[in-house]
Amino acid sequence: MNQRTSIFEKPSGTQGVDVSGFAPKARPEPRPRPEEIDLANPDSRFKSREPSPPPEVNVPSTRRQPMVYRTGRNVTFSAKTTGKTVEQFYAIAEAQGWKAGETFEKAVAALQREIAQP
Repeated sequence: MNQRTSIFEKPSGTQGVDVSGFAPKARPEPRPRPEEIDLANPDSRFKSREPSPPPEVNVPSTRRQPMVYRTGRNVTFSAKTTGKTVEQFYAIAEAQGWKAGETFEKAVAALQREIAQP
């Protein structure tokens, strides 16, 4: 059965590991001049770290404005529905000036009233 060599013992039959071929470099490698770096080949896929231009101002957002404010509501409710239903829900909330949580509470109360009627 093969035994693993211990890291604390010298290898058997040798005087140790020969590290004479390892030595520090005599001089550090010369660095390219900054001008040479600036002229990097565009085909080399070098990505510039120059800042990207700022985003355009006055571009209308396609996202709906968040309907969030502090009310003590701290439980998330999630349900799968159609996009049309979601748009109708937010259209009602926006038309009434309600936040999403308030709209949901009113919808549940209206549904309870509707179920309670004979």
